[in-house]
Amino acid sequence: MKDLKNKIALVTGAATGIGEATALAFAREGCDLILATRKNAEGLKGTAEKIKAMGRKALTVMADVSKREDVERLCQTALKEFGRVDILMNNAGVGMSCELKDMSLEDWEWVMGVNFWGSVYTLHFLLPHMIERKSGHIVNVSSGAGLIGLPAAGAYTASKFGLVGLTEVLRTEVERFGIGVTAVCPAVVRTPIFDTIKVKGFKKEISTPPAIMGGMTPDQAASRIIKAVKRNQALLVITAFAKFCYNIKRLSPALGRAVCSGMFRELLKNKE
Repeated sequence: MKDLKNKIALVTGAATGIGEATALAFAREGCDLILATRKNAEGLKGTAEKIKAMGRKALTVMADVSKREDVERLCQTALKEFGRVDILMNNAGVGMSCELKDMSLEDWEWVMGVNFWGSVYTLHFLLPHMIERKSGHIVNVSSGAGLIGLPAAGAYTASKFGLVGLTEVLRTEVERFGIGVTAVCPAVVRTPIFDTIKVKGFKKEISTPPAIMGGMTPDQAASRIIKAVKRNQALLVITAFAKFCYNIKRLSPALGRAVCSGMFRELLKNKE
């Protein structure tokens, strides 16, 4: 999808961070937007106002992507108001730091509901329309933790690995319909997700990424995502740290496991 002008893009988790920055980047490319978030109504309104200031349309919808009925309402509203969705960006996500042995089923349901099922639901309701039109692009925002197992983040890692696998299969199955698909795997991007991570069994400080992991701004991430959509790039790994870890795992799985073990030993020093 080389030309994004006059396309309709739906972005979840659009109130802050990568979602907001990419929504604004889509608007600068000439897109009209459907913006969704679970509870940050003020942030979503702010994103919409910035888009309208660029002369583009912006529709806001409050929706919890972990709830099927909310996603159905979101997708139906988008199709009713705009007639189509050309670009779907599944960006909404939550994080949790916790050893697997301490996870409750409610913890699992919360993380998987937002990070994995949210994308399944949007695909269920919007993919048939893209197939019918033989056009579209889907962006699933996973994580560096979708490429290499992140200790003390088992549910998050599982949800993001699942999303990468889902995206790979989706790309293979829908390319014959002219639909592009991209998996985005960032490591540390400076977004509010680090302020909202749930921590269980560890000190809250572990939710702050160490300096060695670097990081980039949401605007920098958004710029790379726009380029990936235009190129129909299958996998976009963002930040040098994510690329480093991914390449280590690919070249030497044993070394990758050793790196993760070392990370976990450091994390255990912060047990409550």
